[in-house]
Amino acid sequence: MKVYTAGKIWHAPKFQELRDVFGYDVNARWIDLDDNNWIVRKRKDILWQICYEDVRDCDFVLLYCEDMSEEQRGALVEIGMAYAFQKPVYAVGTCKTIQPNKISDVAFTHFEGFHWLPETDLLKGFRMAEKMHLKARKALRLSA
Repeated sequence: MKVYTAGKIWHAPKFQELRDVFGYDVNARWIDLDDNNWIVRKRKDILWQICYEDVRDCDFVLLYCEDMSEEQRGALVEIGMAYAFQKPVYAVGTCKTIQPNKISDVAFTHFEGFHWLPETDLLKGFRMAEKMHLKARKALRLSA
């Protein structure tokens, strides 16, 4: 099962660990591009094309937030891509960008494809999302 990981750039090593240590099929090439990479410095259009393709080719998107001070920006675009491709999004943790406040009810989190996970640990949340996704796929097959 291919999973696209969305979150802040400083979480890239954690996403790499999911792939390289735990053996999960993390389909997010952006996690291997550091700040000195030519694409990151000079060709963000290529970076976004890579993200687009990886979201398109994944089974679900895993959004990871570690603390309330984080502000998601790119991840919001990736969530929109997931919705366009009819891919579910599973959120591990939270941050101020995806929490309701006095000026926003963060309507995108109310979409049927968005799933809050009762977990803040990335690995545990990843495993929970994987189980939920497999269960949902099985239910769809049984109803067809």
